[in-house]
Amino acid sequence: MKQIVLVLKGMAYGVTHVAPGLGGGIVLLLLGIYEEFVEAMGNLLVQRSRWRQHLAFLIPVGIGAVLGVVLAAVVIDALLEAYPTESMIFFMGLLLGTVPSVLKLHRDMRFSPGRLAALLLGLAFVVGIRAAEPLLVGHGPAYTMTTWPQILYNAVVSFVAGGASVTPGLDGSYILLLGGTYAPVLGAVAALKELVIHWGALLSTGLGAVLGILVFSKLIDLAIKRAPSLAYYAVLGMVLGSVYGLWPDQPARLPAWALALCLLAGGGIALLLGRSPQEPAAAEQNAP
Repeated sequence: MKQIVLVLKGMAYGVTHVAPGLGGGIVLLLLGIYEEFVEAMGNLLVQRSRWRQHLAFLIPVGIGAVLGVVLAAVVIDALLEAYPTESMIFFMGLLLGTVPSVLKLHRDMRFSPGRLAALLLGLAFVVGIRAAEPLLVGHGPAYTMTTWPQILYNAVVSFVAGGASVTPGLDGSYILLLGGTYAPVLGAVAALKELVIHWGALLSTGLGAVLGILVFSKLIDLAIKRAPSLAYYAVLGMVLGSVYGLWPDQPARLPAWALALCLLAGGGIALLLGRSPQEPAAAEQNAP
């Protein structure tokens, strides 16, 4: 039963790789497996004595993530196209609903000037990336993933996207948008339903993203273990900054009361998911 639950949680994480604006780190926080995920990914290649434990967690999550990516490429893309503003409002509710969960991730989350600085840095980091979108999106070449330079470029972009997918407040699909590779990658994934395999796009995306997740997970795991409160305040800043990134720029098709329900539904789901007990971080035991 535990493995099935991990597969389902992995599917939710996989969806974030397709839906722009919905960060994988946020979903991992909501599902209560964020710390376990970054610890397992960050130490997979360096803690050989715990390989079995890490793999027992990562394999079902990975299977679910692949399923989530394939399903979301077909379903979520259509939903965002039909109701873009309503979807963004719902995602904003999800983000705001994670705030209580973040504040409970460590025993000592008391406010201080240093933690305020960490929050503001996290906020500025995400807002800066979001603000750069008009300068970057839509102005680069159309990548078809048919030549080696394009495939290598996609692998680099996917590496950054993989790191973003485990950084709360950021999302991998948004990095693909900024890099100009989102459309061909999404097309390659969607083509799988017709048993058409675009090897260059799929392999460069998969390998780059996995390597990015491994590297960034290790860095985040170290930050959480050495300065947990500062790390989580930075996470909180990135979460709040993501609300700015999700602010819709298209008119809504539903009335205001329906938009309010979308916001409340997202927040309510996040609060319910956040009620699940979370394992204390290993660093928390040694924190001053």
